[in-house]
Amino acid sequence: ALQVQIKRLNLAIEYSGLTLREFVCDRQRLTQVLINLISNAIKFTREGEIKLSITEAGAFYRIGVHDTGLGIREHDKEKIFRSFGMLESEEYHSLNNHGVGLGLMISNNLVKALGSQGIMCESEYGKGSKFYFDLPMEMSKREEDEMRYKTTARKESFDLQERCFCKRVLVVDDNEYNLMVLRRMLTKRDVEVIEAYDGKDGFDKLHSSEVQYPTCGAVNCRRINLILSDLNMPRMDGFDLIKAVRRLKAPHNILPIVLVSAFDKKEDVATGFSLGMDGILYKPVSEERIVDVLSQYLPLE
Repeated sequence: ALQVQIKRLNLAIEYSGLTLREFVCDRQRLTQVLINLISNAIKFTREGEIKLSITEAGAFYRIGVHDTGLGIREHDKEKIFRSFGMLESEEYHSLNNHGVGLGLMISNNLVKALGSQGIMCESEYGKGSKFYFDLPMEMSKREEDEMRYKTTARKESFDLQERCFCKRVLVVDDNEYNLMVLRRMLTKRDVEVIEAYDGKDGFDKLHSSEVQYPTCGAVNCRRINLILSDLNMPRMDGFDLIKAVRRLKAPHNILPIVLVSAFDKKEDVATGFSLGMDGILYKPVSEERIVDVLSQYLPLE
């Protein structure tokens, strides 16, 4: 960080179009590789930019470190991945007077241990370098849980019934900030939000919805088309709210319920689905995930 400030380098991160927010990987090894590559880039860059990029390349994530530094001559590229692979130019030594030439070799071995084919290098002497590697895209447990929606007889009956066209969601959370975040995401999509501060408050508002909110006119109108509920709350938690809703008479007993949790405990996921949960989101909730859920249960245009 000190060298970045002294040289006045610009540090940037570039990523776009990523299907997954998380993937399975050895965090410690990946962190060490990135530290080595970024440190090298800083070392051999006198001015300009260092950029970390993450993109999708088929079934892989391509992770790269770009710099506008010294660059590497074509005939020197094979040397840099060898043990003690030091380049002989005077300019190189002026920028790297303490290195021993092991960093890239170690990093290359680490990415291979992570499932990559190895680190690749593109460089033009005097203009800069790009070091990159591909990692297999393996969905994390959190991503699997968020993408999983249970298909049950109750869910099938919901699909077969005349659709309710109300764009109204009950959001249940005992934290005002969490309520605010979800409220903003939902209202941006013209969804009416009913807020509740714990499971008991949410259940009471669900009960009173028939007199408080207008119907869309559908035979099986529920007034509320989706519940987004926190898991850990006082008085009545998310699990107890699911139980209470599933004991109601139709059509309210088939109301979709998606839990929103700060923790990715396997036992919570299993318990939720066994009680009749339709899905789970993890905090911080992204707008992309909210849209995924809304598109399943609400009549979005």
